[in-house]
Amino acid sequence: MIPIKITERTLIKASNPPISTPKVLISNLDLIIGHFQGTIISIYPAPSSPFQTIVSTIQSKLPFFLNYLYPYTGRIIADPVSNLSSLICNNHGAEFVVGETETPLSSNDFGDMDQSLSLIHLPFALDLPLSLQLVRFGCGGFSLSWGMSHLLQDGHGIATIVTAWSNFVRTGTLSEIPNHDRSIFVPRLPLRYNPLLDQEFTLYKPSELINVLGTASLLRKIYRVEAIDIDRIRAEASGPIRATRLEAVSAYVWKLLATAVGALDTTCRLAWIIDGRKRLGPKYKEAIKCYLGNVITYTSREARVDEIKKQSLMYGAALMREAIEEVSCEERFEQLVDWMEEHKNAGKWTETVGVGLGSPTIVISFMPFRLKQDFGFGDPVLTLPWMRPGRLGSCSLNIIRSHGNDGSLLVTARLWPSLAEVMRQDAEKVFKPVTAESLGFLPATTSRL
Repeated sequence: MIPIKITERTLIKASNPPISTPKVLISNLDLIIGHFQGTIISIYPAPSSPFQTIVSTIQSKLPFFLNYLYPYTGRIIADPVSNLSSLICNNHGAEFVVGETETPLSSNDFGDMDQSLSLIHLPFALDLPLSLQLVRFGCGGFSLSWGMSHLLQDGHGIATIVTAWSNFVRTGTLSEIPNHDRSIFVPRLPLRYNPLLDQEFTLYKPSELINVLGTASLLRKIYRVEAIDIDRIRAEASGPIRATRLEAVSAYVWKLLATAVGALDTTCRLAWIIDGRKRLGPKYKEAIKCYLGNVITYTSREARVDEIKKQSLMYGAALMREAIEEVSCEERFEQLVDWMEEHKNAGKWTETVGVGLGSPTIVISFMPFRLKQDFGFGDPVLTLPWMRPGRLGSCSLNIIRSHGNDGSLLVTARLWPSLAEVMRQDAEKVFKPVTAESLGFLPATTSRL
């Protein structure tokens, strides 16, 4: 346990919000993802400055920073007519929470998310677009958590906000102004989309999902993949085309999944969350550059377990490459906008591949760029996404570049126990559990009499 005492919980408003706001604040691409909370948590070692200086810095800078993020000072509501999630830009304020604990960072089991990040995250109201949470630990280190609703941004948007904050605190300005105008993604008339999209989405009905005990059995782990292992499996996954890091890691994970499945099923799947920003055409070029909203889609591939086991890593890498190529076009995202326009009044939707029915599946997301998070008190040693466990039954891997220049990757994983055991027993030890010691947090020494 990490007993955190809340010492302050306030609402901070934008100091000078814009007079007018965009007419469209929630797009159909946002509605596909839906309103659920996610947090990106950064762990910082003890700075030279007093903790109160950090608190004062945030309190003094945040009102001005929120002028660029004015939708995040509003409230998320259900539209009284359509019942769809919507946003009111009323500048009621973003939440700022300050907490403290006597627990040192060295005593956290960072390899187990439920014994580390899950205890650092502080719950916040569902209607809040932003809850900024600062917690001081007994060793002097601190965490800074950005709690948000996925309705307003995807992983790229979160990374943009976190990096912009650090730059703003240090320089007092932003080099690029965030774009909140969702009118760049409006439905076409007439609506047109591939009818196969109907199979890609499922209504999120708790009565038709895996029960809570089933999803509660999934383990949540944090791993590091060292650069030397990435280089090795990347070489093994490369042929005429050099595999990317994500292709190589995916191909390796697919083999681990096939080992875990064994004779229990004949097929297994991987799915990937794809950022569409670089896949849109020239007409979107300027508007999308600083766009914070959701521009993501899913793609997946199913393969025979025996083939994944037998073939080299090149086989899995090629399957992933083909799957991503199929959705790497502007038309894919315009079809999603049109599909959602016709289906949004039916209820909340989710991607079928993530539900946990059918062949065993791992959903993989990758944040390929390094976050800049020194807002005057040094760089964090760990930054990872955290989401509250839900009712979706597939496994997931969220991959992010680690801090520093060692080329390693950090992975938050939601796994079936059998898959976690396969990863633990893997002779190559590619997925190494993160420890407090590996992050530089050494146990406090005690003096001897």
